[in-house]
Amino acid sequence: MPKRRDHGQGSVFFLESRGLWRGVIDNGFHSDGRRRQRYVHAKTREECVRKLRKLMNEIATYGEPLDHHTHVGDLAKAWLEDAGGRLKPKTMQGYRSAVAASIVPILGKRVVSELRPSDVRRLHAAVFSRGVGASSVAGAHRALSAMLSFAVDEGMIARNVAESVDIPTQAPTNRDSLSRAETQSLLEDGDPRWALSLLSGARDGELRGLRIEDIDFDANVAHISWNLAEATSQHGCGGTCGYKRASNCPQRILDVAPNLESIPLEGRWVLVRPKSYKPRLVPLTQPLAGALRAHIEEDDGWNPHGLVWHRPQGTPLTNADMNSALRQALRRAGIKRPATVHWLRHTYTTMSEHAGIPWVVYSRISGHASEDISRRYTHQLEAEARDGIARLDAYLRERR
Repeated sequence: MPKRRDHGQGSVFFLESRGLWRGVIDNGFHSDGRRRQRYVHAKTREECVRKLRKLMNEIATYGEPLDHHTHVGDLAKAWLEDAGGRLKPKTMQGYRSAVAASIVPILGKRVVSELRPSDVRRLHAAVFSRGVGASSVAGAHRALSAMLSFAVDEGMIARNVAESVDIPTQAPTNRDSLSRAETQSLLEDGDPRWALSLLSGARDGELRGLRIEDIDFDANVAHISWNLAEATSQHGCGGTCGYKRASNCPQRILDVAPNLESIPLEGRWVLVRPKSYKPRLVPLTQPLAGALRAHIEEDDGWNPHGLVWHRPQGTPLTNADMNSALRQALRRAGIKRPATVHWLRHTYTTMSEHAGIPWVVYSRISGHASEDISRRYTHQLEAEARDGIARLDAYLRERR
């Protein structure tokens, strides 16, 4: 018979059949009214008492014992399956890459509830040892933190240890913004792609995903409604096709979250809502509207998706296509710095501040504000937005 201990401390007794000490504590009742009990086992009485106290503390704190069996590799699989039903393709690609390349190889066999901050730092060191930059380490850290937050929500662990470890500082990069003189020179090149980005802060994927139907030339506004993304594939055969890679499956389907609003184009290309999940209204200046209209009218190539910018054969542009075109435009403008399209978004913010445009106006146009701040502004004032873009255009075209 179990030996009674002090009230509320459960019971500890020796199991002769197994040669182990057992600790037991009541933990509610089953649906049929039977008492539900939790057990711990150890070779010594002292160790059994220690485990029992830990179990009791977990039940008192969280209502249920924590999971001391699931490994990081198993958690990663469950988390990716859950996240895949709600996150964007590009986000999932980054998470899957971090899990496969870093988290599982380094921490996969560790029990999730036994992870310590030292394990997170070990992950950092192991990724750094490959000779990659701080951004890759930060990506692995963010993926691990998101996965552990999922485990906390599921009641598997008590806390997210990744949150107690600082993310490595991003390594210095050449990403910057253009100067006012450089911006003026690029505007004079005449390509409406760069003018739209410089006057609205539109992202690379938003430019590539802009459709002709998203531009209202009567009102001179562009609706930034979609972002062009490249999705991975899933087996559509249930794994019976014999191919290991889902991209080779004859019945492959795009791996896009079912609750994510999207428009498939062709192959792996799909339109998804912008980063903020909210379409944005961008007023167009007369010169920009005229340049866009001329570009669309002069485009007599195959364009099955109705994209404003596309490859000659009608397929969507890639990020490499855009950066290559920008570098050519920069050379024509006499700018020798190796800028990327994302520089133009930085330039938009910098030039807007220099032009004296109120933060609430330029941030709402670009969608660059944080969610907490954006909630204060429930709608965009078109008159202020149009005036703001006109002021920015005038500021950039004014010669000193």
